[in-house]
Amino acid sequence: MKVSTQNVPGEIADFCRRCGEELGKMDNDEACIRYTREMLPRLLLNKSLFTHLLEDALGGGGYPDMRRPTMFDNEVVLHVDSQGVFSLRMYLWGPGEFTAPHDHSSWGVIGSPSDGYEVINYRREDDGTREGHARIVPAERFLLKAGETAHTHAFDAGIHKTGNPTEGTILSLNMYGRPAPRGFVQGFDEKNQRVYKILPPKRKKEQLMKDALRLLKS
Repeated sequence: MKVSTQNVPGEIADFCRRCGEELGKMDNDEACIRYTREMLPRLLLNKSLFTHLLEDALGGGGYPDMRRPTMFDNEVVLHVDSQGVFSLRMYLWGPGEFTAPHDHSSWGVIGSPSDGYEVINYRREDDGTREGHARIVPAERFLLKAGETAHTHAFDAGIHKTGNPTEGTILSLNMYGRPAPRGFVQGFDEKNQRVYKILPPKRKKEQLMKDALRLLKS
C-alpha cells in the first residue's frame, strides 16, 4: 500500500523516518509499544499540524488522500512504512460514535489531539473452540486527555472498543505494527456472544462473489 508523499508535512515525514529506523531494530512488541508511546505525543500535542492536515484534505491538497480506499469509512491513511514495520492512520469520530468491540492483527498505540477519546479494553473468557462464539467482558476503561495514549496487542489480548463520547467531532491518531498475515480483524457482539470477521472492502466483495457463485452452481 503506497501512500503519496506529495505535501506531507515535515513533522510527519521526520517522525515516520525516525520510527521506521528505530522500530526496525526492535524484536518484540513490548519494546515497540514503549517506544511508540514515548514518540506519538510529539505529534498529538501539535494541534497546528492537525489543523493543517484537515485544511489540506478539504482543499484537495493531495495529502492526506481522502479518496484512497480504506478498511473503515472514518479512516485516513497517513503513512505506510516501506518495509512494512508500521502504519500511521487518522480516524474521525462524530459525536457518540464508537467502534464495535474488535481485535487487531498487530500491536497498536492510539491517542488524540483533543480531550475525550475513550478506550474500553475487554477480556475474552471463552476458549475460542466454538466457531462464531465468543464471551467478552469489559476489563478497563480509559478517557484520554489530549496527547495521552493507550495501547493494544494482537488478537485476543487486544480486544477493545474505541470512540467519542463527547458532543463534538474529534480525531484520533493510531499507529500499528507489522500485521500478521491473517487478512481480517474480528468483531465481537458482546450481548449475543458472537465473533465475526471484518474484511477489507476488496476482500469482502471477493468473498461475497465466491459465496454467490457457490450458490448459483449448487
